[in-house]
Amino acid sequence: MQRLREEQKQLNLSDSLTLEDLKQMTYLEQVIKEVMRIIPAVGGGFREVIETFEFGGYSIPQGWTVQYQIAQTHKDSDIYSECDRFDPDRFSPERAEDKQKSFGYIPFGGGLRECLGKEFARLEMRIFASMLLREYQWELLPNQDLELVTIPTPHPRDGLKINFRSLEVK
Repeated sequence: MQRLREEQKQLNLSDSLTLEDLKQMTYLEQVIKEVMRIIPAVGGGFREVIETFEFGGYSIPQGWTVQYQIAQTHKDSDIYSECDRFDPDRFSPERAEDKQKSFGYIPFGGGLRECLGKEFARLEMRIFASMLLREYQWELLPNQDLELVTIPTPHPRDGLKINFRSLEVK
């Protein structure tokens, strides 16, 4: 949190964010990517096999329906070091763990069926997070069940109760 706030402060932003401002928020982008790696908005999907192939020693026939799981892909220890740990630096240019394998990072799906709204969603997340970081202090309220429920989309069992306090804007 401190590192995120420092980045926002260093950018000396005005009330109106520009695309250039957002591009400079490199650590914020890494944090958002890490959150989406750990808890993707969609768990996966189904595809029909268009050509028989072999995977892991098994023959998968044409016409079968297969399921892919985004969250499981994002926990692949062959791609992500200490995959169960929250580590935004894994997306830094020096490490770029998500670039090691094709389709190793797919929070919006991949290939021809990648989400059309991907870039708009990423833009919204950066704007929203930047505003929260610059204008509010927050803390989780106690005594809530934060166990993750994944259907229809990931969310804490009790919702997410947070106390917000406005920061003085200079």
